[in-house]
Amino acid sequence: MQRAKKFAWLGLLLGLGSPASADYLFSDKNWAIEGHFPDAPKTDGVLTPSPQGDVKVQRFYWEPATEHYLLARFEYPLALPAGRESVTYDRALGDLLKSRPGEVKSREKFTLGPYEGAKLLIGQRREKSLREVRLIQIGAVLYLASAEWPEKGDGAGRAAEFFAGLQVRTEFQDARVAEENGRWRDLSGGRFRLRYDASRWYRDPADAEPGVFNLLRLDERAEAQFIAEPRPLESGDIETAVLDTAREGADSVTVKKRGKKLRGTIEVTELEFEARVEKTTYRNHGYFYSGPEGTVQLRAWAVAPEYGAAEGDIAELLDGLTVIGSGR
Repeated sequence: MQRAKKFAWLGLLLGLGSPASADYLFSDKNWAIEGHFPDAPKTDGVLTPSPQGDVKVQRFYWEPATEHYLLARFEYPLALPAGRESVTYDRALGDLLKSRPGEVKSREKFTLGPYEGAKLLIGQRREKSLREVRLIQIGAVLYLASAEWPEKGDGAGRAAEFFAGLQVRTEFQDARVAEENGRWRDLSGGRFRLRYDASRWYRDPADAEPGVFNLLRLDERAEAQFIAEPRPLESGDIETAVLDTAREGADSVTVKKRGKKLRGTIEVTELEFEARVEKTTYRNHGYFYSGPEGTVQLRAWAVAPEYGAAEGDIAELLDGLTVIGSGR
């Protein structure tokens, strides 16, 4: 994978099988599948750039002298859409063959639990080996299982055993529930949490400032910003602070709505306002709070004529905010 870089993974639930028995069970609470390796696998992770940010790939693999076994989990910045799995498999196969060219000798469908995937046999001409690859989307995540063995070797039987040992974890047996749960992602800062739909929004890859999260709607016609700080405002007046900041970069600011919302056990300020900047009017809608828990600003906006088309997604995004109370 191009320009991929290794990174640390924490909380991997290994050690559930016994290497001495040549049957090592791999199972991880974040994975929808589990399987058996002939021995304890190695693990690593890579980040692969994409226009919406890095694709996170977690890999577990076992590689004796002539055979290779691999399980990989691909989490994309945008949750993979349901109903378009064949498109996802085609794209993944294209990327696979770009990174390591080979001849696709056969392709067919296969099922794992309630899910349908793609099964491929690839001839690796340079290595004189055969590689069976299985791709399957569960929820909004893509999984890859791979076994490779020499063309003139006897590894096909062991590969078949490897694939026969794959199964869907109990928590993911309901495809509808997995689809619903898989599209949500979480951002957090101190006592503030934002749960957002990753099939509609993705985090701006240019984000670099701690505690500041910028989100873009899928069509990039709406934006949002989530700012979490550990301390309350010195003035304590969050509405004045928000509007004063808006006026600093706008020709005019007009408040359209003021209100209160309960997020967790905490009441936050709700504001809708229009800001005119260089002859363009932007409609803003946000939740704001400053108190013992710290300060949070969650605001989304779009050009005024296009706001209506994004209004439902913006309202859902705002309602993903939770303030964890201090017990007062």
